[in-house]
Amino acid sequence: MKHLIGKRLISAFALCMGMATVAQAADTNFTLALARNTITAGEETFTYAVPKQLGYFEEEKLVPTILQTDGSTAALQAVASGSADIGYASSASIAAAIDKGVGLRAFAGITVQWPYFIGVPKDSPIKKIADLKGKRIGVISLASASYADLRANLKLAGLAETDVIIVPVGAGARAAAALKADQVDAIDSYSDSFTVMRQNGVELDLLARPDEMSKLFSVTMVTSDKTLKSKPEELAAFARAAYKGIVYTKLYPESALKLSFTEFPQLAGSDDLQSQDAKNTAEAMKMALGDSIPADKPDPASWGQWLNLPADRWEAVLNFAHETGQTDKKLTVEQVWDGSLMPKIYDFDVSKIVEKK
Repeated sequence: MKHLIGKRLISAFALCMGMATVAQAADTNFTLALARNTITAGEETFTYAVPKQLGYFEEEKLVPTILQTDGSTAALQAVASGSADIGYASSASIAAAIDKGVGLRAFAGITVQWPYFIGVPKDSPIKKIADLKGKRIGVISLASASYADLRANLKLAGLAETDVIIVPVGAGARAAAALKADQVDAIDSYSDSFTVMRQNGVELDLLARPDEMSKLFSVTMVTSDKTLKSKPEELAAFARAAYKGIVYTKLYPESALKLSFTEFPQLAGSDDLQSQDAKNTAEAMKMALGDSIPADKPDPASWGQWLNLPADRWEAVLNFAHETGQTDKKLTVEQVWDGSLMPKIYDFDVSKIVEKK
């Protein structure tokens, strides 16, 4: 009898262990390729650090990790090779890769605005794009979206690339240093980069953009065609958690900053929330968030499916990519964008997103 009971106990224990193993196996490792080689106060805070610290990814049975890369092209290569499940990359860079035959697909938005501008010092005689003729213009790099943005601005203003001198200067503090050293007359960069420049003592005026660029947007979630077919639930789960992180950051910015510092202690000011560095990080984070949310709707409950961008927005991006030489042919929206996961991504209740105490 004791022998029989012992066998039953062993069987029950084995069954429990098996069930635990199955439950553990249900959590999926999920890699995000970030188009930066350093952590910044950008979208990685409110779409990754915040939801991770809040347990949103854990609720979705995802175990996410970040793979840092040297820009959109490298992030896309990581996704295409299977080194990453998902990437954050410029919409135009995604189009360029697909144009070259890479099996990728954008499936969820991250930004609703085009964050690139051309900035000039406050006392500069340059007042409009046409005034850039003969001037030295800094870009992040010749492989960056800022370079493509500059080319588009020049073309729409009736200028050729040869009408200006283009100088790679990096972003943020490095770009500010180039301006202080009188190496350039203007800078083409993104919104939170300009925030860092100002924090480094460089005050700039942003030139008005052509109306044709008003529909553009930049950073977008992208995956491989293979992953879109094999892991649709996981992709939707990641984006859902990320979107909840965006909402949380809008509603509770101070809490979101603390959560970001916990996940990314390398961010400036993480060791002293009252320091100027912490305030600068909060400001840069707020600026980056502004590119990902509706500008005229402070209440997230009124946003709707705000990152499910319509076809005409994608048409604008694809026209931009083609006209600036990033794609050889004009792609169709269907070749680049698959919004089939959007209903699942937005399957959450904004009213249930409450502050973590």
